[in-house]
Amino acid sequence: MRVNILAGGPPSLWPKNLFAQPGTWIGVDRGAWYLYQEGLAMNAVIGDFDSLSEAEYATLRAHLQDTEIEQFPPEKDFTDTALALRQAQRLGADVIYLYGATGGRIDHLLSNLWLPAETEFADIVDRLVLVDCQNQVTYLTPGDRQVRQVPGMKYLGFMPLGLVDNLVIHDAKYTLTSAKNKPKMWSSNEFVTELVHVSFDTGILMVTQSKDGGI
Repeated sequence: MRVNILAGGPPSLWPKNLFAQPGTWIGVDRGAWYLYQEGLAMNAVIGDFDSLSEAEYATLRAHLQDTEIEQFPPEKDFTDTALALRQAQRLGADVIYLYGATGGRIDHLLSNLWLPAETEFADIVDRLVLVDCQNQVTYLTPGDRQVRQVPGMKYLGFMPLGLVDNLVIHDAKYTLTSAKNKPKMWSSNEFVTELVHVSFDTGILMVTQSKDGGI
């Protein structure tokens, strides 16, 4: 099952044809309002809804009576996006696409990028994909892994989430042999063919694929 989560990030950063994606939808805070405006059914609506006006929230509740709406107080231990990710886990998602999670406040962006490092999301690390109009972010667990180029994406980057031992990058424009463990973004790499091979022994590795704006 594919689960799509739409958070409240700027629509200007959405990928093209966002609402044509297959799968079930979860709306997060203002992301739920966007999905409602498009007339898309939602499995669940989650958030503190502080980004909606009282009138917008009342409209949402009135028109989504058959949809599970979970409202949380602003003061809580989990972000709205993390709560939506927990719902995707409960649904048994095979892959989770997270949209609207970039742009705006940098603390929100960093929080979203680091979600797979949370212990409770350990079983879905390699099932989470963050997407906007310029970037795709995925995550790898230890072992010998391969990264397939997303069509149109030119640049490739790797960043450890915590401690990643013995990082090796093969078949990319810039290779890496047994990198020492350190907090570093290995950015601006590129594909030579459509596959790059990576291996490491411990931790979680974030993989970014990107293209220049306006392309």
